[in-house]
Amino acid sequence: MDNQTNHERGTLAAISDALPKLKGSAQKAAQYIVNSPRETINLTITELGVRAGVSEASIVRFAQSLGYSGFHALKIGLAEDLVSPMLLVHEDLTPDDGPASAVQKAMTAGMRSLEDTVRILQMPVLEAVVQALCSAQTIELFASGNSIPLAMDLNFRLTKIGLHSRFSIDPTVQEMYASLTSPADVAVGISHTGSSKDTVYALELAKQRGARTICITNHSDSPLTRYGDLCLFTSTRVSHFREEEMASNLATLALTEALYVGICVQRSDASVQAVTKTMRATRHRKY
Repeated sequence: MDNQTNHERGTLAAISDALPKLKGSAQKAAQYIVNSPRETINLTITELGVRAGVSEASIVRFAQSLGYSGFHALKIGLAEDLVSPMLLVHEDLTPDDGPASAVQKAMTAGMRSLEDTVRILQMPVLEAVVQALCSAQTIELFASGNSIPLAMDLNFRLTKIGLHSRFSIDPTVQEMYASLTSPADVAVGISHTGSSKDTVYALELAKQRGARTICITNHSDSPLTRYGDLCLFTSTRVSHFREEEMASNLATLALTEALYVGICVQRSDASVQAVTKTMRATRHRKY
């Protein structure tokens, strides 16, 4: 069965039709999805595996047997079946919302995500991350998709205050950087879902090389956290199939800003000297 067929018939219908023919782990996964489709679209692959009693690999194989590239693609299909099209744009929107109302809801969601993140933030972990970044020989940043701008911003800020930080948008280069890390280095993986294959793999490589590893994610029970020595979490009330929800980026951006400020305070003299040098070097770019 191909993806086009599923799109036309509906993902939930396709799973229901396939259920009687399935066995073992595939049957368990399908049964859980059929029984709780709306809950499923808000689960990570790890969470679904725990609730259905199957492995993540089994879920991926099941999704692929239906013609999807993986669980994430299957969730998008489910969401299209079950959720109002307007909700795919933003969680709180309704068909009757005008531009002003839509903007206000988007801003409110952003502020709410910041408040929720502050509330769950573990300060001892934040302080440990700041210390690790300050003492790192090299800081390697890993991110993909919607998290790339966040990693680019953090890389810019760390470089500005004199830390040796690197980031490449190319996942192959990220993997090469990861494979060349040492115990003197720190590797940071940024992923809202914590399920980005490229980011998880790069952080895993760095951990194998002995680097201190840090993960920044919204989900405490996700593949990325398995390879993080230190984990910082954001808190956004969004569905996981909408990875580009701005509220999630705002929370992560605020968290990386907190790290930046913490580092500046920790190494104040060095930071000020570096900022002075970098500002002088780049001042010709501004009128």
